[in-house]
Amino acid sequence: MNDARVILALAAEADDKFIWDRLKNIQTEMFAAGPVQIKFAYFGREGAAQVRPCITTRWITDADDMGEIMDRGRAACVCGCFVNVGDILDQALREAQQAPVQAVVIVGDHFRTDDHAVTTAKRLRAAGTRLFLFQHDHDPSSYSEQTFQTLAELTGGAYFQLNPHIERVAERLPSMLEAVTHYAIGGTDALAQAQDNDSALLLLDQILERQQISQKE
Repeated sequence: MNDARVILALAAEADDKFIWDRLKNIQTEMFAAGPVQIKFAYFGREGAAQVRPCITTRWITDADDMGEIMDRGRAACVCGCFVNVGDILDQALREAQQAPVQAVVIVGDHFRTDDHAVTTAKRLRAAGTRLFLFQHDHDPSSYSEQTFQTLAELTGGAYFQLNPHIERVAERLPSMLEAVTHYAIGGTDALAQAQDNDSALLLLDQILERQQISQKE
């Protein structure tokens, strides 16, 4: 059996060093969850066209290797300007068309208008890929929250809002991403067996709810 494949993406417009550093630590726990390959996606330095390009790594199977790559990415990242989350979805679809991708995790704050995002999400679901979206900090517009929720629903995934000013993201996010990895490896059965992991049960609840809605449609 081939290793599960997960795309982990950071799509933050705010200069949130805290989240970046947390992801670097959390990814070690994702690898520890079982046999998994992870591709990291992030947005690099602003180019001549005033666009921050979406950069994706190769498929990685080692936590130390991932940590070194994330360090280099952080050094080249200039946050605080527009990022296009749709670029991550497009890359995920290309990967899923080549070989199965069980989960795409996006940790971000804002979602700008993208006419193709809904279509891409539907194609990802058809390919067996679910989106797990974690929105951190407060977005003064409800558009981002609604869009993230819609994308999660369309793929049968899950959406969670994480406000570092209210809750301890440092404690909650690791267990959530570990639960996503368990899902990627063993599906809903793996989540159901994690009775001592509240995050796994929260994730399972959303996935099963999406399945019930999809069956009724």
